Amino acid sequence: MALGNQGPTVIAITCVEVVLAGGFIATRVAIRNSSTKGVGIDDWVLIATWIVQLAFVCAITVSCGYGFGQHNKDLSKPDVRMATLTELIAQCIVSLAMGLSKSAVGLFLMRIVVQKWHKIVLWFWISTMMGWSILLAITVFAQCVPFESLYDDRVPRQYCTLDLTTIAYIMCSWSAAMDFFLAGFPWMVLWKLNMGRKDKITICVSLSLGILAGVCGIVRTVGLGVLSITEDYLFATAESVMWTSSELTITLICVCVPVLRPIWVRMLGGSTSERYYKQSEGSHNLVTIGRARNTRPTDTEIGLGTIRPDVKNANVTTIGASGRSSDDGSERAILRDNQTSIQRTREVTVAYEDKGRRD
Repeated sequence: MALGNQGPTVIAITCVEVVLAGGFIATRVAIRNSSTKGVGIDDWVLIATWIVQLAFVCAITVSCGYGFGQHNKDLSKPDVRMATLTELIAQCIVSLAMGLSKSAVGLFLMRIVVQKWHKIVLWFWISTMMGWSILLAITVFAQCVPFESLYDDRVPRQYCTLDLTTIAYIMCSWSAAMDFFLAGFPWMVLWKLNMGRKDKITICVSLSLGILAGVCGIVRTVGLGVLSITEDYLFATAESVMWTSSELTITLICVCVPVLRPIWVRMLGGSTSERYYKQSEGSHNLVTIGRARNTRPTDTEIGLGTIRPDVKNANVTTIGASGRSSDDGSERAILRDNQTSIQRTREVTVAYEDKGRRD
């Protein structure tokens, strides 16, 4: 069956979005992999989410090939059966992807927040979102007995134990609510941390873009009534699939943007930091020796990492003493594991000229 009606649009949107999300995730992972902290669990969850998203795009593309996005009356019976079956598979897959994407955002914030109640709140959203996602994925196939009756009108339906429309309404509403929560939560908790102002703004603003994902979720939720339109199911659910894909992609991009800040800085002609740091482990006093040069960009991790230089031929000696303090306006937040406060470093730079040495 040739593509028609909304089928080509569905393929174009989902394919472009999976490539776009993959590019952002790949760049994020590359930056994290070369940073001092390395790839974390939130990065692995993002990678898993993208793989699931790719599987969803493959399934919905196959469904479009059989006639998804077109009216049932324009399709043969075998094409309707295959298009419906592959769309059900795609719906199951994307349900898991939605839960994983929100979990990735929560796990990213978990690496930054320091108070226990912040983490409890994040774990609450992560666990409930994944719970609803898994339940929806199961319901797609377990809603009626036998399962074949969902896509094959030749198989008589015995009974239906689960209401897919109701569960989809709850899950999608919860997903949209989590989008709005994750957009506002960073402003409440990160702004009070002793982090660089630019780091705070980068994280908060980028995650605030999750409001767009929430809007997509609301539009998708409003249109869920079409799930009960069995006479023209393939055409009626096409818009819902596109809104779902958009919500997923926006969420993935938003959680990637904060880590990509070193790239934006270099594109604007700046540097990620103007100082070198070398922190002695197990000590609350900080003595750094280095030269005032641009640091290697690969040693930068937004809001989480430290900068480790290679000290060579230093003619400038920097001596600093650390102490607990509030935000000093620096660009670098130094958060260590199990540390609830941040060390502020005051530096004195002594420059000298070695007249007896030839460069």
